[in-house]
Amino acid sequence: MADTILAVHPLRTLLQDSDLSCVLDLENPFYMTLERLEGLISAEPTAEIRAYLFGLYDMRRAAVYAGGA
Repeated sequence: MADTILAVHPLRTLLQDSDLSCVLDLENPFYMTLERLEGLISAEPTAEIRAYLFGLYDMRRAAVYAGGA
């Protein structure tokens, strides 16, 4: 099952030496500020990865509004 998930995951196309890959190696997107995620979204040229990051942004925004983080 993991192979199936990995085969369709948006980050599968992310190059290991890309700026975003380096950021994700050092920072957990689930703990980033909304502003940080917005910056990553606007800097990402690939639509599929941008959509994935926006999904994370939307989830983080919901957590903030719910009083989470």
